[in-house]
Amino acid sequence: MDLEMVLNELSLQTPADNAQTARQRMSDLITTARAAAELGVNPTLRTHSEFYATVLAPDYSLSDWLIDRSVDREESRFILLSTKTPFLADIQDSEIEDRNLRSEFRYEGDLAEGLGIAYLLESLALSVSSEPRWESSSLVLDTTWLEDDENLNSETVTVFHASQVDHIQGHIAWIQNRLRTGVRNGLDLWNRRSELFPSLSFCETVSNQMQSLSSGNPMLRQVVKRLFELEDYCKSWTSGSFNPDNLPSKATPESETRLQKFRQELTFTCPDGEKRIFSLHLRMTPGAWRLHFCVELGPGQIIIGYIGSKIQ
Repeated sequence: MDLEMVLNELSLQTPADNAQTARQRMSDLITTARAAAELGVNPTLRTHSEFYATVLAPDYSLSDWLIDRSVDREESRFILLSTKTPFLADIQDSEIEDRNLRSEFRYEGDLAEGLGIAYLLESLALSVSSEPRWESSSLVLDTTWLEDDENLNSETVTVFHASQVDHIQGHIAWIQNRLRTGVRNGLDLWNRRSELFPSLSFCETVSNQMQSLSSGNPMLRQVVKRLFELEDYCKSWTSGSFNPDNLPSKATPESETRLQKFRQELTFTCPDGEKRIFSLHLRMTPGAWRLHFCVELGPGQIIIGYIGSKIQ
């Protein structure tokens, strides 16, 4: 999936005091978006369905800004050609729509749809510099999601964010890595596994699981993210036993109850022909997906045994 930009609609809730300030805010937003595009980010700017009704200042709406003769024509043209509304326009993937419907994202208590979409798509969130709280290059969201028909889970997640060009400069490494590790779909990911994850080996059972991920499936980026976390860990794991606390995401073993109940389902044949129990796992959210792995081979080597919905 392309690395795109998603507009934080919360940053549009505080109008400027006057039209001049509003014009400067819009100009800064476009300059920031162009700086990201110059680094390879898709210039598409996803935004909410009420975007064109935004009040930028008293008696000065976005529609007024678009026809304002004092506004640079290239800037108004950028907004007209680059914006996609609503947020998930052209995604056309039932899974990502379902995960969005099952999830709620909040920033400092405020419902944050755009920031949530940026997280789901692993995209860059952009804000208008309307408040001091948008001056950070990353934002921490509180998210809750319905894992299944009964279980509601919650956690905090971080979104890469920019409201000024300096933020884009600080994201260069992330943008380059995101573009380098970008994969079209699960088939592309499977075919490039040796190139992208030289320290990881994959059980054959993972092949179909990985290849089934479509380009619009939000789990595709989540799977890529978790695999790179394990790959990066392996590079620094040169001695001693595996330490789950050194992973960015929480890695936990299955409970004894689940191990007894699902012992057969958690046992996979490894590339060396040995059958092993894959108890350790990482969660992928929002949803009930798991990535099960094994560290029995020792430092610098991890086996991936299962990627998919929680084993039931």
